[in-house]
Amino acid sequence: MYAGDAARQWRIAVDGPGSGLGAVVLRRLAAGVVPPLRRQAECHSRDMSDPTHRETETVTPADWPAVLPEVYEHAKRRALETLATEGERRVQDRLAVFYDSESNYAGSSFAELAPNEWWDITPADLHATTLLSVDIGPAATRRLIAPGATRQGVLRALRGLPDRELAFADADTLTAMEGFYRAIKVALGSASAHTSNPWVTASKLCARKRPDLFPVRDRNVCGHLGIIDLNDFRVDWLVFRALAQDDDVIAAVDDLPSSIRAADTGRLLAVDSSRLRLLDAAIWTYTTWYRERGDA
Repeated sequence: MYAGDAARQWRIAVDGPGSGLGAVVLRRLAAGVVPPLRRQAECHSRDMSDPTHRETETVTPADWPAVLPEVYEHAKRRALETLATEGERRVQDRLAVFYDSESNYAGSSFAELAPNEWWDITPADLHATTLLSVDIGPAATRRLIAPGATRQGVLRALRGLPDRELAFADADTLTAMEGFYRAIKVALGSASAHTSNPWVTASKLCARKRPDLFPVRDRNVCGHLGIIDLNDFRVDWLVFRALAQDDDVIAAVDDLPSSIRAADTGRLLAVDSSRLRLLDAAIWTYTTWYRERGDA
């Protein structure tokens, strides 16, 4: 186990003039952050045929719903559509804009914006979450930041999360994820609103704190994957876990950084290195860009 904040900091890839990975390394060294190189290499080189990995494909908490094979298959087909590098909807063209540091898209700032304290929730986390077009109101801000029972419960759940990627999430990890997600929803919801269900904002704040573990869920992404009507965050996570384990999806996602660089036209790029964040960005841009053009 290594210092989670250091690990997150070192899992950022930055491309473009004056912003290469070497610049990131120098900034981290200047800040006194030691790179967890061994752990990082293990995570990225781990073979998808590893028996330990295969075990996580079907292991879920006992009280979680089962997901039909056709749900997984449909989600995979739809995800691969968003990762296509040929045709009129090339993923590299969208992501070159999304990760342009001079654009008004969140890009990698969502996960990278400092500070991101591994075991704490700070105003920087709330600001980073709002970069994904959600609001966190005054009351919710106080519940998350000011001392009190709600904040204590959120931090207890946050500190109970194992240091693991979604692809390798076992039953205990999924249970810990559920605890943190529910605690965040309680903090974000209004005590006086019986129908309050801030699931999109909660999903994004969870993803801010653990970008490799929590997918960014919203109506666009879940609708595209065909899981929105199932109305269950647990099903959503299991579907994303299956995508994160799928060889075809992995290969397509791993090609994205080089494809984005090849499509670049002199942009100052800051590209996520996390597979889950890249997949999120590919799906989200696909659903929003082509819907706005009327050809989704």
